[in-house]
This record gives sequence, structure tokens and C-alpha cells, in this order.
Amino acid sequence: MRINRVKSSILLNPKEFDARKHKKVISQLREHMDLKKFEEMCYPIAKDILQNYEGFERVEKGPEFQGTPFDFFGFKSDGPYIIEFKGSLNYFNSPGETEKWRMQELLNRVECLKTALLQVKLKKAQYRILYNEEMGYLFHGPKASIEPIEKWIKDRL
Repeated sequence: MRINRVKSSILLNPKEFDARKHKKVISQLREHMDLKKFEEMCYPIAKDILQNYEGFERVEKGPEFQGTPFDFFGFKSDGPYIIEFKGSLNYFNSPGETEKWRMQELLNRVECLKTALLQVKLKKAQYRILYNEEMGYLFHGPKASIEPIEKWIKDRL
């Protein structure tokens, strides 16, 4: 099954990056700081990984429209990518349900578009990146059950 191979090869084997040149930024980050500020401070790190480790030829910050489901717009030899960035001091975070839905919607509407998810653990100087089909587990994998939420509401009616 494709999802199992993705989990074992990419999800369990993160890549490393040289965090020494980003040491000053990383030392200023805090676990509970404003998420928007946290991500803004991490943009140079994400851009470095995308260009110097993943081979993106050009990477630019995504638009500031409300609800934009990606952080970067980049180009590789095989075409344009929307790239969602999730950075954390200690964890690999994933996009929320609305972000995933909006990413999928863009992919359905723009024919040549590709997608990537860059997840970074800053303290360990590790990252993983999922491309296109590898992101299937995000779009089509197990989803949180709605039944407990439904039961909770009904118990209160």
C-alpha cells in the first residue's frame, strides 16, 4: 500500500539541515509565542531548506489573503508548487482540516499546480517534506471521527 511506504520512508526518516547559520533566530523562538510571528521568523530557515536542500529554483512568500492555504510559492524543474510550512521547536506539525481542504481545492482548480508540505523541528535541525502523492495521507488518510462530537452535542440537548 502506498501510504505505508510513505509513512515508513518519509515520516519516520527525517532529513537534517545545517541550523548553525540560523542559530540566532532559533534562540529567539519560544514554544508559546504568537504563531504568526513564529512562522515569520522561520521563513528564512524554510526558504534555505527549500532552495539549498530540496532544489527549488525560486521561492517566494505566498500572498497575504485571508485563508491562503500555503506559505510559499516555488518552482522546481517539474513545475510550480504551493508549499505549506509547519515549523515547531520540537514537533512535526500538520495542516488543519480547513487548510487541507483549501489546498486540495486549489490543486483541483489549477491544472499544472503541485503541492508540498515542509515540516521542521528546529531544535533538532530536522525536516521532512512531502510532495504531491506523498501528501495523500493528509487528504485521504484517517480523519478524526465526528461521532464523539455529535454525541457530546446531543448529550447537552
